Amino acid sequence: MKHVACLSMVLLMSAAATAPLQAQQAGDARQGLALARQVCFECHAIQPQQLQSPNPRAPTFPQLAATPGMTTAALTVALTTPHVGMPMFRLSSEQREDIIAYILSLRGSGVTPGK
Repeated sequence: MKHVACLSMVLLMSAAATAPLQAQQAGDARQGLALARQVCFECHAIQPQQLQSPNPRAPTFPQLAATPGMTTAALTVALTTPHVGMPMFRLSSEQREDIIAYILSLRGSGVTPGK
């Protein structure tokens, strides 16, 4: 009986380990770009072809995307925590997820952080 229980546990663990992981991408990058065009463009360069932000102290979105360690969590903190020079917008969680999805979609756009 112990062997059957052990075998069942091994089979269950094997099935769980080989099941496809379904990581859901939160946010819609297209909606994020549209929103960025409304609320972020005055300070940030929001598209890869823009080499400099209108506010020189504001990083470009491609620079943000290329920053090592930049994650959804890091961008969420940046968009929800007041910091110098960043106006606080009242974004819904869906709007925030869309902007984050857009920023992260810019990875690999050929931009080097700090340039």
